[in-house]
Order: sequence, then C-alpha cells, then structure tokens
Amino acid sequence: MLKRKLNQQKGNLEIGEPTKTIPRQDSTSEFFDKPLWLKFYETEVGLNEALEKLPPPERAPFIYNPIVYASQLHRDYLRRYIDGTKKLVFVGMNPGPNGMAQTGIPFGNVRTVKVLMQLAGSVDQPPVVHPKRPVTGLDCRIEEPSGVRLWELFLRLAGNMQTFSQQCFVHNFCPLAFFGADGKNITPSEIRGTYKKQLGDLCLQTLEEQLKLLQPEVIVAVGEYVHSALKRSGYGKSSSVSVLRLPHPSPRSANNTNWPEKAQAFLEEHNLIRFMRNEA
Repeated sequence: MLKRKLNQQKGNLEIGEPTKTIPRQDSTSEFFDKPLWLKFYETEVGLNEALEKLPPPERAPFIYNPIVYASQLHRDYLRRYIDGTKKLVFVGMNPGPNGMAQTGIPFGNVRTVKVLMQLAGSVDQPPVVHPKRPVTGLDCRIEEPSGVRLWELFLRLAGNMQTFSQQCFVHNFCPLAFFGADGKNITPSEIRGTYKKQLGDLCLQTLEEQLKLLQPEVIVAVGEYVHSALKRSGYGKSSSVSVLRLPHPSPRSANNTNWPEKAQAFLEEHNLIRFMRNEA
C-alpha cells in the first residue's frame, strides 16, 4: 500500500487532479526546468522509498509517514513556500503527533495551517493506526504545543507567512513519526539499535541534497538531535554556511517553560530576525 502511495506522490502534483504518472527525467536540461519545490519534493519521495526498505525498529511498531498520507497538504506547503532559494532554514526533528502527523506540515499545528497559512485539504490514513493516535487531519482538536510555540513566535516577529517565507523555510529532518505499542510518541533520538543509525544516515544524506537546492546562508537546527547530525555533515565543516542550534520548543524538554523568550533572544543574538522580516 505504501509503495502505491509513493507512486501517487510522484504523479499527483495539483489539488484535485487525477492520478497520473510522470516519467523520470534523466537529462540535466529537463531537471533544471522543474520548479524548485518539485525538485525538493522528489528528494523526499526518494527518502521515503529508501526508508520503506528498512526493517522497522522493534520498539516502534507504529510508523506514520504524513508526507504520504497527507501529501496534498504537504505538497501545497512546498509549492507555496519554496518559490526560490532561502537564506535561513530551520530544521526540526520529525513529525509531532498533533502537528505534522495530522497536517503534513513541519510543526504544523492545525490553527497555523488553517488560519495563518490558509491551507486546506483532505488527509488520508497511515496503513496501520494506533487507537490512541488517530489521524483526523485538519479536524484535529488537539494543538501541537511545539508548533504553537514555534509558528506563533516566528509569525509575530515576521508579521505574516508571506513575509517570513521570502527568505526563510521550516523543514523536518525525518519524515516519520514513531509510536510504541502503548501509543507513546518515540522520537528518532530515542530509537535504539541498527535502525537508528540507518535512519539518521538516510535522512542526513537527503537533507544535504535539500540544502544544496535551498542554498541557505544560515541553518538553524531545532534541537540537539538535528544539530549533532548537521555537525557530522559537510555543512558542519563549512565556513560559508553557519549552523546554529535553537532549543526545541517541546514542553518535554527540561527547563523549557519560557521557550518563546529564549528563542527570541537567540534570534536577536544571531541577527536572524532580519531574514524573517525580509530585510536582509
């Protein structure tokens, strides 16, 4: 079923279009004729195909991939907000249960997606759903705390999504959400065994491809997990691209009650608000 969905991802590029297959384009000239958002999306599809081949981790029998089952909303997000290269890219860890796992959009709490991004659309279901982790898409009534904190701060500082997206973009390192047999949310940093390394290597390889497309001057890792991964990459050794670490907005993180204040201070310290306001 997932393979069928992945094939549909490559073909369904517009809302409401019937499924159609786009042949792989091998020539360099044809590749560069594609819009930037589509090149970016194709790296995600390739990552999904690679991740599907991995044997699942033992402690996380429920794996959700919202890029597949919420592909309409996800593609609309890319199409609208990757209209050119970006000077500042924020990279989170993976989908939150009530954020991207519902909407297909990084840190995408429902209010931000519906009201501030003005996106709408249907969301399908993962192949196997844990009863404690239902997927209701934009009808979800539980807000993702991390998404509320992050997007409300960013848009308060920028003014609106149109201004913010001129030079900035928000993305996730890993497209998968993991849940234990009891429904507990398991982050990539909490996974153990061979799968953890395989997952990290594949996601990092794809992120490097994506960053080459976006060409940022500054990369902000949201949380230590992504920051550590980027430090292992070529970007961690680059003198031309700054790699910074912003504490993750999750309430699960220790001493994180005043995250918006700390995050704003971080953005001011590193002179990043100018990018968010399209003033750089």
